[in-house]
Amino acid sequence: MNRRRPCTEAVTTCGNGASPLPAVRPGELRPALRRNAAALFVAFLAALLAACGAVPRLPQGVYVWQRVWDPALSAAVAATPAFGSSLRVLALQLGPGEQRVEPEPDWDALRWTGLPVTLVVRIDGSRGDLATRLPQPQQTLNALLDRWREHGIAPANLEIDYDCATAQLAAYAQWLAALRAGLPAGIRLSITALPAWRGAAELDGVLATVDLSVLQVHAVRSPAQGLFDATLARRWVADWSRRSGARPFLVALPAYGARLKLDGDGAVIAVESEQRLAQRSADTRELVVDPQEVAALIATLEAQRYANLAGFVWFRLPRDGDERAWSLRTLRAVATAQPLRAELRVAVTPQPGGALDLSVHSDGTLDAPLPWQLRVHGDCGVGDGANGYALLRENGLLLQRQRGDAPVLRAGTSRRIGWLRCVDPAAVRVTPE
Repeated sequence: MNRRRPCTEAVTTCGNGASPLPAVRPGELRPALRRNAAALFVAFLAALLAACGAVPRLPQGVYVWQRVWDPALSAAVAATPAFGSSLRVLALQLGPGEQRVEPEPDWDALRWTGLPVTLVVRIDGSRGDLATRLPQPQQTLNALLDRWREHGIAPANLEIDYDCATAQLAAYAQWLAALRAGLPAGIRLSITALPAWRGAAELDGVLATVDLSVLQVHAVRSPAQGLFDATLARRWVADWSRRSGARPFLVALPAYGARLKLDGDGAVIAVESEQRLAQRSADTRELVVDPQEVAALIATLEAQRYANLAGFVWFRLPRDGDERAWSLRTLRAVATAQPLRAELRVAVTPQPGGALDLSVHSDGTLDAPLPWQLRVHGDCGVGDGANGYALLRENGLLLQRQRGDAPVLRAGTSRRIGWLRCVDPAAVRVTPE
């Protein structure tokens, strides 16, 4: 039974966990129904599995893909053991052009987790071959492994992230075989893999050189087609399981969104996700991955019991301030099969001097759409909106979200939306319309 959560502030509306606070606008009805259908499917599948006997959850790791480490990222890494069993850390990025990025991690944070660490080397595959990108692979990568060992982290795995064209798979297999021959004993070698490779005869040669592959099921089609399609992902995983044979594989799942930058004709000219792009465009389009859809995919794949499916890896670990990633609370909820719910409440908090602060809190496990507009009930003569909201006088006072402002409030966070000065502060209520 859901119980109404206690309110520790002067709260006008408390969520009961059943639905988001804001009323659904006509244009948002169909997506809301799809989200509810996904949640019902996950609940049904979980009940079915419980009735048939418990299915052990598969391990879930996470990619730490940020190029710059800051306190927010260190805090996110420290929280990973609550839901993740391993870390795959971007240790070196090569290309495009002569670009080389070797992030400086928070070594203490990584050691503190106690989780096994895989070093990931990202090699741009858009231009040039591997010999050009990494002319002395053994020397470079062994030096990389030594550097991490010097900081008290002994990686047991090295992963190559190279999105080569299918026609280059035979050459890639030869390169991987030569690389493996020069790696220290005990280092396992893995690769990220694209669904487009699954029909190529040369794939067998690539898989024969590695201990593990990580099948990427997000951001593998044209950006205009979206970031993720659960139906396609299920098909790709089934195909990959057959091609992999006895060799284990992981599935890389998305926990992020992206913004497409479009030209005047609507063509995609850039994709913005973990890094802001300075490039201007005539228009933009936001791509969002629904956590409930990904949760349903996990439940389905775990029920299939593919013998060689060894687990999942999340891309990417979110940190505070990451505008296009799920909140850490949402990622943890999906990873640990917690109930997924959006739960917003509006708090009216007295301030010194008699003013009232208005804020929206996201107390659920799902990132939730901010209310489009809220009605102020009470005799209030002075006030203003804040952080994307404007205070309007329309049959009283109305707080309205401005167009262009980010409409999602991440789970576990809050946003101040304005202030008021009223005749009777104790009688003031703010409700969504």
